Formats: sequence, structure tokens, C-alpha cells
Amino acid sequence: INAFKRMVVETTGLADPAPIIHTLMTDPLLSTRYRLDGVVTTVDAVNGGSTLDNHMESVKQAAVADRLLLTKTDIAEAPVVDDLKHRLQHLNPGARMLSIQHGEVSPGDIMNAGLYNPETKSADVKRWLHEEAYLDDPHRHHHHGDGHHHHHHDHEHGHSHDHDEGPKGDHASPFAGPGPEHYAENQDPHDVNRHDDRIRAFCLTFDKPFAWATVAGALDALVTYRGPDLLRVKGILNVAESDKPVVIHGVQHVFHPPAVLEKWPDEDRRSKIVFITRDIPEATIRRVLKSFIDGADQWTST
Repeated sequence: INAFKRMVVETTGLADPAPIIHTLMTDPLLSTRYRLDGVVTTVDAVNGGSTLDNHMESVKQAAVADRLLLTKTDIAEAPVVDDLKHRLQHLNPGARMLSIQHGEVSPGDIMNAGLYNPETKSADVKRWLHEEAYLDDPHRHHHHGDGHHHHHHDHEHGHSHDHDEGPKGDHASPFAGPGPEHYAENQDPHDVNRHDDRIRAFCLTFDKPFAWATVAGALDALVTYRGPDLLRVKGILNVAESDKPVVIHGVQHVFHPPAVLEKWPDEDRRSKIVFITRDIPEATIRRVLKSFIDGADQWTST
């Protein structure tokens, strides 16, 4: 049998995507032969809204996707499709969304969804990060500052992190604040958007370079304490130890090995990190980062 150039893994309808991604990223046999290109989630345009209402797993599937395919748009009512698109846009602003009619899906619809562009044989960070998408939602809060922050994951091991100790210091725990039980207690069981309200999507931008060790420490802390609720982390970093940009990518407690790119995609040298979280407010992420990174009092959040 000839070697496969590409492999598509199809899950069951309501499978948790995280364990599958974990296997693809950490299994020694698979990780040396394959690179995870991306996650594609299909959403039934007719029944997708009710599925999101009733199954948290479907919300997670939409939140971690690189690409969203809306199926049955030829038979769904236009207002229903529009409402679903708006809802998905809120859950995952950076995912490319395609409308599928009559079940016609081309190979290009499900391939090349990740960081690397097969046509140029190089990383297409701007397309992958899609940071501008986090500026488009009028319901999001925007914070502006002089921007200094760091994120990076330069661990060679493959990326389930197990640490016995948390952050040191006399300051209050950076993880202080409402946890999952808070959201569970304050949710109206009849609120159709109760699952959506648990998801946060935002992008932090940092103007100044930072030491890799501090970024690694911050990410390790987040993974150790709240790994299951880090649905997606991806970013491009300007670290003090290198003139080249470093890309990070994680799903829950699993991170890809960091990728050092040959060059920056443009003249912008700021670090940018996208977070999609469950039950973790943006303020909590900010506290963790600030507790590890000296001088990170201000940054830009979108």
C-alpha cells in the first residue's frame, strides 16, 4: 500500500474532539508521520440551533473548529440560517464558515484548514490566526493599552503538562474568580443560549517581546489549573531569544511543539494570542499572565 498523503478522521456526531486531537498530537507513531492540519465541524443548518442548546459537546466542537460547514442550507429557512451563522460567529469568530447546499462538499472545503499553506509550502499565520475576526463582534469588549505580554511554549515533550506546584508569590491567586459551579448555579435551565454564555473568545496583543520562560510558565499554569477549559489557544509570539516568530497552538491540556517560522508574515512584530475558553473569564487569563510576566500591566484585547 502506498503511503497516505492525507488522512481524514471522522468522529461520531457528538464526540468530544479534545481526546481525538490529543491522540493525533501526542501518539509517537502518528505524530512522527502526520501533522494535524485542522479541525472541520459540520453543523446541520436545520437542527443545529437545538443541538447547540441541548449538547455542550456540540458547542465545544464549534469552538475548536478551524472550519465550519453549514449543511442543509438549501432546505433551511433563511432566518434560521442567519441566526445560526451569527451564533457560530460569536462562539468561534476566527473559523472560516462555508454554506453547503445539496450535500455537495468539495475536497477543498475540508482540507488545508490549518497553519500551513500547501500552495506556498509555508505557514500562513494571518489566515490561520484571523485576528481581525475578533474585532468584528459589536458585543465584545475592547481594551486598549500599550501592550506588553508573552506567550510561548517551548517544551520538547509532547504536551500533557503535570505540575505539582502553582504560581509562587504573595499576591492573590491569579485563578481567583468564578469557576464552573458559578455558571452552573446561575444558568436558567430554559435559556437557549446557556451553553454559549460559557464560551469566551478573545485575542490579546502584546507590543514588546518577552522571555520565553515566562510565557512557558504562564501557559503551564493555565494548563495545570484549567486545562479542560482551554478549548483553543493559538498565537504568534515575539520572544526575546529569537528574531524569528514562534507559533503556539494548544487544545485543552495539549500543546503542539512550538514552531519557529522563517520570517514574520508582515511588518507587525507584536505577539498575538487567541483564546477560546469555557468558564474562564478574560480577566482570569489576564491575571495569570500578569502574575508571570513582569511589566505586563497593559496590553490590547479584542
